[in-house]
Amino acid sequence: MKRLFAKGHRVRNRDKLIPYWLATIVALPFILFIGGVAFGLYLKLQNQWMVFGIVVFALVLISALIVYRLYLLLLSRNKFYIHRYREYLLWRFLFQNGLYFTKKSGGNATNTTPRIKFPKVYLKQGKYTLSASFQLEGIKFQDRFLSIGGQLETMFSADMMGSVDDKAFITYNYAIDSIRGRISAKDVIATISEGVKLSEGVYWDFVHDPHLLIAGGTGGGKTVFLRSLLVGLLRLGRVEILDPKQADFVPLNELKVLKGRVTWETEEMGQCLIDLNHQMNERYQLMRKCSKERGEKELGAFYKYDLKPVFIMTDELPSFISALEDLPQGSLVNYMEVMSALKQLTLKGRQAGFYLVIATQNVKADDLPSTIKDNMMLRITLGRVSSYTYATLFGEENKDKKFKYVEKIGANRIFGRGYYGIFGGPAKEFFAPLLPNPKVFDFYTDFESLPRIEEEKIKNQVEEKRFLQAEVLEKLNITRSTLKKIESLLQDNQFPLGGNGYSKKELDLLKRILLEREETGDTLRDAVSNVISTLM
Repeated sequence: MKRLFAKGHRVRNRDKLIPYWLATIVALPFILFIGGVAFGLYLKLQNQWMVFGIVVFALVLISALIVYRLYLLLLSRNKFYIHRYREYLLWRFLFQNGLYFTKKSGGNATNTTPRIKFPKVYLKQGKYTLSASFQLEGIKFQDRFLSIGGQLETMFSADMMGSVDDKAFITYNYAIDSIRGRISAKDVIATISEGVKLSEGVYWDFVHDPHLLIAGGTGGGKTVFLRSLLVGLLRLGRVEILDPKQADFVPLNELKVLKGRVTWETEEMGQCLIDLNHQMNERYQLMRKCSKERGEKELGAFYKYDLKPVFIMTDELPSFISALEDLPQGSLVNYMEVMSALKQLTLKGRQAGFYLVIATQNVKADDLPSTIKDNMMLRITLGRVSSYTYATLFGEENKDKKFKYVEKIGANRIFGRGYYGIFGGPAKEFFAPLLPNPKVFDFYTDFESLPRIEEEKIKNQVEEKRFLQAEVLEKLNITRSTLKKIESLLQDNQFPLGGNGYSKKELDLLKRILLEREETGDTLRDAVSNVISTLM
């Protein structure tokens, strides 16, 4: 039977009766009930026709209202009714657009109604998908059938996933009822093998599709979605958060799992990206050394060496880039250095396990450097975004797609609805994880219970410890500007410090310089010269 109806239900002219017999199915029990009651009343209320008429009329009126409401409910909830009504919609679309043949009935009568016959058109429906197949083979509707996909997408309130042209038929495939696959934020999980679960059947497979770009309008649910991501990411690896808005994520810096990993000042965020780029390069060194020890011919991915992924989450990246450009001369970081680190993380991060999560409100073509934008493999929109954002994120492949903003479903306002797609593929409807009941789950309490994941070293790896800039500042109790000044003076004295953090030897040198200044009362320049002279 499945092979016999492989393409699904064939549209025929009799499908115009579908709404009538669906309504009849609902009304039939009420008709029988009213008939039985009327017959009983007729036997008991003989010669009382006024009372009889009022009672029967009231029953008919109440039953009609119940039938109507029940009919509408079944059309939105019952699988059988939903499927049959879609078949009627396809019939109505073909009929109203004149996509049928006419043939005169037999006989000589001039006023006979022509018979209507439809070309071979099929509708096949599944739980989350449906497909519509249209006959080609040179029939007069062939050109119209080849461009009909977008109209059906709107009619079915579905998302077109592509089309298949097998010469005899063209089949349009759609995703439907995406909201039924929605999960709670507390159920977001992340694994190396599958990625981050965003919905039933929807995963961000960061190993194969690295980096995530999110565009979300005001009130669209972007912040809730980012925190939902953290539920899974913090359990799997290390997360660094950059918050240029200095709002939604700053309080998380007080939690053990994110202590020192949430930055919001422009220079600190820039330095964080520079440090992360150094860490990525160090990780590649570790991976190459371990690969060589194992006798491997090719370098594997980070997880083959027991390394954890690192996720770099940035809210409103365009705002951060703009702030970088406005930094005055002499700042601790500069625009070119930070953007170079960001590009390196984008281009080289996949194999080392460094992944970017970039969020913004709207994305214009020039908002992000093309090197970064073109390497963000998964794109997601949430809420109301501009048409140019859809075009920038989902590209030429989705130019004919009818993107829709849905504010309500029924009487309920919807948050976190949008679209997702892998770069270069079709965009599909998406519902972000739901905000759980605060009595049962809240993000802050959940994050508070999580253990801190540190950057680990490969087993048996012997390597000189290097300190990050933040660690040096804490150990020496100095400001970034003082540290930068010392580095500049060392450079002037032909004694530059190495890159990728600070070694124990370099940390001791910095301590000696500060101690020299404190003991002698000399300027920092003289203290540097005095210490360097003792080393020559």
